[in-house]
Order: sequence, then C-alpha cells, then structure tokens
Amino acid sequence: MSETLYDRLGGQAGIDKLVNRIVDLHLQNNVAGPRYQALTEEATDHAREKVKEFLAAGSGGPVEYTGRSMLETHTGMNVSAAEFVAVVDDIMQAMNEMDYPGPVCDEVLGIAYSLKGEIIHK
Repeated sequence: MSETLYDRLGGQAGIDKLVNRIVDLHLQNNVAGPRYQALTEEATDHAREKVKEFLAAGSGGPVEYTGRSMLETHTGMNVSAAEFVAVVDDIMQAMNEMDYPGPVCDEVLGIAYSLKGEIIHK
C-alpha cells in the first residue's frame, strides 16, 4: 500500500503545523495580507480550521471536509492573480521551512494550481 499525501505531510499533526505557518505568512504578506488582516480573530481561526480539514481530506486523510467548495468560498471576493500567487508562495515558503521533500511540495503546488480557476476573480 502506498503512502498518501496525507502521510507524507506528517498526518494531522504535520498538516496542523503547516497550515498554522501558512496563515502566519499570509497575515504578514504585503499582497494578500490585507484580506487576512481584515478578518476577526474568530473568522481567521474558522478559516484556519477549514483549511486544515480541506487539506487533510483532500490529501487522503481520514477526515471529512465539511466546508464550502472553493468556488462558493471565493465567489464575490474578486481575488486577483497576484493575490493567488502570493498565497501559493506562502504555502511553498512554509513547506520549504518545514523541509518537505521536493516531490511533496510539487504535489501540493499542483493541487493549489488546479484550484486557480475556482478562486481568481470570482
């Protein structure tokens, strides 16, 4: 039986750590940061938990995603291409900081870019 992306990310503990770092980077990001900084702490925490759930479920973990679709979540936000790239850059920075192997980073990058059409300018 081959290892899932969930396993390669370190299971739920690895995903939790990764998402927490990603959100911290988003809050500091000059391009995407203003969107995240405008959220209440409660909204930020909710988003953080839904991203953890989304990544765990989508990477083959024993988790059911209970949030809205990417399209539903981003409709009306008018996310720019620059914001999307900034967010993806934060994801890659967090993964590099945590020493994930290149193939794991590439797989996550591929997933992120597969969602681009459901996020940008909706």
